Amino acid sequence: MKRIRRFGSWALGGAIIATMVAAGAGIASADTTGASTPATSDNSSSSVGSGAGGSSPMGSDVLGQTVETPSVIDFSDTYPTIGQRVSYSASGLVPKQTYRVLWETFQGTWDVDGNTFIGESYTPAVTVLGTVTADANGEVHSVLQIPTGYGDIHQIGLADASGIVVAQGSVTIKPSVSVSRTQEPEGNFFTLRVQGIGYGAYSSAYEVLYDNHLMGNIAAVTTNGTAVFQVRAEGIGPHLIEIAPCSIGSPYLNEQQSPYSWKPTFSIPVTVTKGHPGDVQDPIPAPSISTGNHLTASPGHGVVGSTFTLTGQGLPANESLTIEWSNTVGNHVTAAGYHAAETVLGHVTSSAAGTFATKIQVPVNVGGPPHTVQAVDAAGNVVGTTTYQIYPNLVSAPKAVKEGQMFTIHLQGGGPDTYDNCYSVLYDNSSIGYACGFNTNGDMQIQIRATGAPGIHDIDLYPTIQQGNQKVPNLYVLPLLTYKSDHPGESEPAFHLVIDVQP
Repeated sequence: MKRIRRFGSWALGGAIIATMVAAGAGIASADTTGASTPATSDNSSSSVGSGAGGSSPMGSDVLGQTVETPSVIDFSDTYPTIGQRVSYSASGLVPKQTYRVLWETFQGTWDVDGNTFIGESYTPAVTVLGTVTADANGEVHSVLQIPTGYGDIHQIGLADASGIVVAQGSVTIKPSVSVSRTQEPEGNFFTLRVQGIGYGAYSSAYEVLYDNHLMGNIAAVTTNGTAVFQVRAEGIGPHLIEIAPCSIGSPYLNEQQSPYSWKPTFSIPVTVTKGHPGDVQDPIPAPSISTGNHLTASPGHGVVGSTFTLTGQGLPANESLTIEWSNTVGNHVTAAGYHAAETVLGHVTSSAAGTFATKIQVPVNVGGPPHTVQAVDAAGNVVGTTTYQIYPNLVSAPKAVKEGQMFTIHLQGGGPDTYDNCYSVLYDNSSIGYACGFNTNGDMQIQIRATGAPGIHDIDLYPTIQQGNQKVPNLYVLPLLTYKSDHPGESEPAFHLVIDVQP
């Protein structure tokens, strides 16, 4: 049975962890004040509900088979940050005996089921941070450096040679933030790093504001509690970037009065200087070949309108073949729903050696997961398959518009899934809405009105999550600013555009 903590809930397989602790299986030792080394855990799954942030009862089997009433480990600071050195002590131990220092750690994943976003889940495991020896009085007085990882509560234990946890305690890790530079020319980006983001429903997401304008979400589900993201340097002069706790889709402005009052809100003053802003687009991956069964696509990915060479080998000789392309059409919001479909890309005839080569133009179609490309004979038999992946691309955007004018930004290659079918839009670092292209084969013609004083304005388009089963935290339809490293869908680029609003 796999142990998964979903949205901060506990689901523990004590016998498995106890065996792992006792045998030391999959656990590497490190200096107590150094970085931790992840332990091996099994891969089965279950979940139960419980609030995140509350400590497990003394004698829990999170860290192994404990004695009935283990000693308490006391800490000089029970709300530390990543990298902080914390003193700890325990008594009632065997004099001169050496104990392993156990640390509860987690592995985070995004769960999806076909087209549906399920949510976050976290699997607990145990790491050995080092060893410590009790003094002649059976006491331990040592220092622990908090290892890189998720925030929230972490159990710590001292285990003897047989794997019995004889002392146990916990700390609750608070997030901390750093910024690479506090001054950037307009059009550049401030890079921020938040460590210690939690694994619980009410602590695994934060939101970013720019001068009190909501920008979007940050998450660290698959990045071990660390979120790295960028904020566009917009508007010459001083500005304030704030990072605030959130859970239901909006910044929580009185966190100090919540059950999670230890969670901080960060305020980072920055300055934007005169620059030369221009359009910036994330590159898609470098071209690579997609080799399947008797078919090869070169390259195996691209954008709508580009071309690739499809070659076949080992096919029936002198056979007329139809080249088909798998697709998903429809939508998630009407009774019509969505369904799989096939598009004919062309027809070829194999050579006497069972080969062919043909150029194919990528049709207007959804991006997201790779499409299956197949060769079908006259009897309807599939004789060859490979894949091709479409990435979103910018088709067009105006450079200059009149004040008050409605204009269009045109994207193609949006996906079919609730976690890759939408883009969220920022106008001068303020979230204004989102667009979805599933109903139109991945095509998004985004309507925006030119507002603000005449001059240069910034428009940013970010991947997001449209909807899903997860209720808390609510990550939906706002820009996911950590999209590059922590997003449940396929890799998607962001688009950073500049527009000149004229009087």
